Amino acid sequence: MTDLEFERRMNPWLFDDKGNLTEAATKQFPDLAGSNAAPVSLNPAGSGAAVTVNTGVLQQAAQNAFALRDSVKSECSQPGDHVAAAAGALKGWSLGGALTGTWSTWSSQVDSLKGTVGDMGTNLQTTAQTYSKTESDIQAGFDKAQGAKS
Repeated sequence: MTDLEFERRMNPWLFDDKGNLTEAATKQFPDLAGSNAAPVSLNPAGSGAAVTVNTGVLQQAAQNAFALRDSVKSECSQPGDHVAAAAGALKGWSLGGALTGTWSTWSSQVDSLKGTVGDMGTNLQTTAQTYSKTESDIQAGFDKAQGAKS
C-alpha cells in the first residue's frame, strides 16, 4: 500500500486542500490512486508471508521514468542558446568565461541525470519482466506437475 502521508509531506502539490489526490495526480500517478496498487506488498498467507508484485505498476513507473528522461535533456538545455549569447556578449570579462564553464558543468550534470533516470526506468522494466517470467515459469511447472499426476 502506498504511504500517502509521506506523499502529502513530500509532494503537497499532488493533493487538493482537503488532502485528496488531485485528478491530474491520479492520472499521472495511478499507483498512488489505488489502495491495492503498490508495486510490492507482503500479505500473510497461511503460515508465512507471500510477496505480491504488481508488474503493471512497475511498468508504469518505468514508462514515467523514460518520459522524464526524455524531457530532462530538452527542458534543461533550453537556456543554452541564451548562455552562449550572454557569454559572447561578455567576452573579455571574467563573467563570460564563468558562464561558459558553469554551462559546461550544468550540461554534464543534466546528461548524468538523464542517464540515471533512464537506468532507473530500465531497471524497473527489467524487474517487472523478470517477475512476470518467473510467475509464468512457476505456473508452467505447476501445470506440468498436475499433468503428470493425471
